[in-house]
Amino acid sequence: MPRLLTLFLALPILEIVAFALVAAAIGVGKAILLQVAISAIGIAMLGSLVSEAKTEARRRGGLVSFAMDGSKGLRGLAGLLFAIPGFITDVIGVLALVPEVRTRIRRFLGWAEVAPATVRPQTARPARKEMLDLDQAEWREVEPARRPER
Repeated sequence: MPRLLTLFLALPILEIVAFALVAAAIGVGKAILLQVAISAIGIAMLGSLVSEAKTEARRRGGLVSFAMDGSKGLRGLAGLLFAIPGFITDVIGVLALVPEVRTRIRRFLGWAEVAPATVRPQTARPARKEMLDLDQAEWREVEPARRPER
């Protein structure tokens, strides 16, 4: 834990050094523009996750949930790291988007593995009065009737 705290406290100094190295390589103006662009991407990623949560809440008819589990959690982490100015946090954000690294991060954090999305079978709806429910043996498919041509 003390190592992690030391790295966290040293991050601003490391970010300044990384910015100086990038600025020396591509120029100060381009380095600033690159940082602004990456921060905008991070903000857009976070906005996308919020929109997904709102859509999911509307679909389910419940409250908005910002639970960051599975791939959404690491996408949110990557978006947050991109939004924070700094090239080191950007590199960590890119790593959070790489599938192999994601599984290692999940294992390290003790998160459960995310199963691939499966299609859930539709549950039977209760029949309404105006609805006639037939078994397969009680009906057959027919061609639609053609209109007489004039």
